Amino acid sequence: MGTMMNKLIVLLAFCSGLAHAEFKDGNELFQLLTSRDTLDRVDALGYVTGVADALRGTIHCISANATAGQISDMTLAYLRRNPENRHLPADVIIAVVLKNTWPCKKGGQSL
Repeated sequence: MGTMMNKLIVLLAFCSGLAHAEFKDGNELFQLLTSRDTLDRVDALGYVTGVADALRGTIHCISANATAGQISDMTLAYLRRNPENRHLPADVIIAVVLKNTWPCKKGGQSL
């Protein structure tokens, strides 16, 4: 997972930076996900869900049974395990988590 994941992160970060200005980085998302404030956690859940929806069928092919809470938990776990990547755009981090968990099959996408 190491080298391939690092290449994917760099590629996604580069492409993401060219496409738009980031709304959140991993540090901010981590703070929101771990906040005691319910509104912060709701903000984070909405952001994670929006990114997941936007990338569905292109970066990942998520299981129909997956929940927003599950994706949020997986993103938080990634941020805890990889603090060196928290400076990256939050959408890139979420994309890496989703692609590694639910990659699309070659030759076809499931929506």
